[in-house]
Amino acid sequence: MALYLANTGLEVLLKDGALDQKKLMHWFGEAVKIPVPNGAYYTKVLDSGLTLIFRTVSKEQDLEIAGLDMHMSGRCLWSAKPLAKVGQGEALSVTLLLTNPSEKSAFIATLVHAATLEQIDEDTLLTLQVCAFPQAMDVFDSRQAYENATDQQGRLEDKKLLPFNYIMARDESLSEEQRSHYAKQEMMMLLCGPVLGVAERSHGFADAKCMVATISTEMGHLDIVFASSQLKEPLKKGSYVVANCMISADVLA
Repeated sequence: MALYLANTGLEVLLKDGALDQKKLMHWFGEAVKIPVPNGAYYTKVLDSGLTLIFRTVSKEQDLEIAGLDMHMSGRCLWSAKPLAKVGQGEALSVTLLLTNPSEKSAFIATLVHAATLEQIDEDTLLTLQVCAFPQAMDVFDSRQAYENATDQQGRLEDKKLLPFNYIMARDESLSEEQRSHYAKQEMMMLLCGPVLGVAERSHGFADAKCMVATISTEMGHLDIVFASSQLKEPLKKGSYVVANCMISADVLA
């Protein structure tokens, strides 16, 4: 999973185009270790609730950092069942196509702390704490304003979650080149919903901060993490959001 520096206001971690390894290693030293088979997670929670998850694997006598994930802690909980793995996967990380218990909604999410689960299969009902990092986001005054600005064919249903690229990458009516184009973005989710609340959160580091908007979706509430600079217009309670996002899910059970 990528590091969302623009969403989280942590561009200050970039030094001459590279990540500030000194600061990251400081956080790594403060992180809580969660042992798992063949490795461990080292989890550091900032004042904002933003969580850095260092994925480490054992290599002979050494410890190797295999990846770093970002996740926003919160109270948005979804119940979901795995359907299929998405993408190639990384060490101690997995991205899944999931559905709700009634199988009426589907979404794609990358699971942080995935290796703490004993098994992941279609019979497993997971409790996930979720957040999303938007790549693009449009803000409307209301659902009606969104409908007025779009035609019915291209409009998302209210509170809809749609794994659009994943679906299009498997559409046999498209050319191989077209399917390959969608496959490169198959982890991205289209979604929309009304904004229930917006809060600014400070990380407790170099005056860095981000915004968190909680929206209502067909799966339940979802926290969207973004920076004010990403929007042309301010987001507020009562606004309506349409976004292209990566969903992150922390495994609770």
